[in-house]
Amino acid sequence: MKRRISTKAKKLYDFYKSDLTIKDVEKLIVRDVPELYDFYAGRMEKPGNTKNKPHRIILFIKNLFIEFLEQLTPIRRIIFSGALVIYLLSYLNSDWQWATIAFVLVCLLIAFELADKLTAKDELAVARKIQKSLMPKAPPYNDQYEISCFMENAKEVGGDYYDFIKCENTTGKLYVVVGDISGKGMAAALHMVQVQSILHQTIYNCRTPKEILSSINKNIKRILPLGSFFTVCIASINPDGSLLLSRAGHLPVLYYQKNENTFKNLLPKGIGIGIAENGLFDSTLEEICIKPSKNDILVFYTDGVIETRNKFKQEYGEERLRQIISKYKDFSSNEIINSIIENISLFRDDTPSHDDFTLVILKAK
Repeated sequence: MKRRISTKAKKLYDFYKSDLTIKDVEKLIVRDVPELYDFYAGRMEKPGNTKNKPHRIILFIKNLFIEFLEQLTPIRRIIFSGALVIYLLSYLNSDWQWATIAFVLVCLLIAFELADKLTAKDELAVARKIQKSLMPKAPPYNDQYEISCFMENAKEVGGDYYDFIKCENTTGKLYVVVGDISGKGMAAALHMVQVQSILHQTIYNCRTPKEILSSINKNIKRILPLGSFFTVCIASINPDGSLLLSRAGHLPVLYYQKNENTFKNLLPKGIGIGIAENGLFDSTLEEICIKPSKNDILVFYTDGVIETRNKFKQEYGEERLRQIISKYKDFSSNEIINSIIENISLFRDDTPSHDDFTLVILKAK
C-alpha cells in the first residue's frame, strides 16, 4: 500500500517537475511578471497626486483591479466577480461548500482564458509562417559579392524587413533592401507586408534607390497610421560591382575597407518614410556611389542588433560589432554573420530579446 502511494506521489512530482528549469523560474520573475505589470499599469487610470501613501496604494490596487476586469469579456467579468463574492461570503460564514463552487468558477474562467491564448498562439504561428514565406529563403548568388543574411523577431512576428530583388529590366541590377517598421508584433508585421507589396510594385518602375524611396514615400501614407514610420536602406549592385546607396532614416551601413583596415559609416542623408510631407522628404534624400575593393565588407542591420541588452542593461553597441567583423574579416560572409550571431547570443545570455534583429552582409569577391 505504501509502495503504491509512493509511486503515485512520484508520478505526481514528476508531472509538475518535468521540463521545469531554473531558467523558467527566472523568466517568470525577470520577464513575465514585469511585462504583466506593464500591461495593466500602462492602461489603467493613474492615482491622483495624493500625499497620503496608504490612500495612494489603495487607489492603485483599485484601478489595477478595475483594469483587470475591463480586459475580460462581459460574461467572464460576471463569472469572476460572482466567484469573488461567493468566496468572500463563504469565508465570512465559514461555509466551504460555497468556497468550492467559487474555486470551480475561477478554474472554469482560467480554462476559457487558456483556450483563447492557445488559439491566438496558433494563429500567430500561422502568421509567422506566412511572414517567413515572404522573406527570401536564401541570399541570391552574385558575381561580385558573397551575400549572407539573418533575421530574428522579438515576438512571433515583427516589423523588420529585408529583401533581394533582381531586376532584369535594369541591366541585371540586384537590389538589397533592409528596413524597419516602427513598433513590434502583429501590427508592425501587417504594415511590413503592405510595405513589401508597395516596394515590389515600385522597384521595377524606378532606376535608382533614390527614385524608389521617393516613390514609396508617396504611396505609403495611405497605409501607415499617424505616428508610424518606415526606415529603410536600399543599395543597388551594378554588374561592375559598384553600389548606389540611399537611405530613409535608417541606421548607417557599416563599411570595412580591407586595404586600409578601417571602418566607415555610410550615411547618405534621408529621413524616415511617412514622417514628412510637403516635399521635405525628397529635398533631403541623398544617394551615394561606392566601388568596394576585394574583401571589403558591408554590413546592413537594424537597431535590434546594436541595442541588444544583457542582464546588466548594457547595450551590445556598434563597437562590439566592429570588433567581431575585424576579428573574422578573412572568413566568408556566412562565417562572419554566424560569428556575430554567436557573439550577440553570448552577450545577451538568457536576457530576452526586446527588438527585432536583422543582418545582411556583403563581402566583395
